[in-house]
Amino acid sequence: MTGSRWRIGALLAALVVGVGSAPVRADETETARAAIWTLEQAIYEGRSKGDISAYANTTAKGYMAWPPVLAAPMRVDGFDAAPANPQASQEKLAIKLIDFTLHGETAIIYYRTHRTRLADGTPADDRFDVTHTWIREDGAWRVLGGMARSQVLP
Repeated sequence: MTGSRWRIGALLAALVVGVGSAPVRADETETARAAIWTLEQAIYEGRSKGDISAYANTTAKGYMAWPPVLAAPMRVDGFDAAPANPQASQEKLAIKLIDFTLHGETAIIYYRTHRTRLADGTPADDRFDVTHTWIREDGAWRVLGGMARSQVLP
């Protein structure tokens, strides 16, 4: 390729690579982080009452998750909105935001949980590292995927 053709090719490649990768403004990141963290907290608040509808109502099409109790990820084409289950209403779990990243209509949130009581009331001391990937579908944030692992402390 001659010098001018190379320069034109390099310029076109730079333009193509740059499409869709405009930097996200700090206020956009903070707005998305606050909205998604509020949704995460609502999921766990409902869970503590035996109600998974806050989770069910925020799953995206094609949702998949890998809970720490399963050997492989599971596909879920959306949860059926489930009524509260009073028998599963004793779980006590605290969550702590660790980090967040945003790229366009996709966000990943990282947090830790500490469960001190199981749903049946049994005392526990379970700690998990959790990540959820969220996408904006039809203007609303929806969880597309997640993964959790038992926390390994140093």
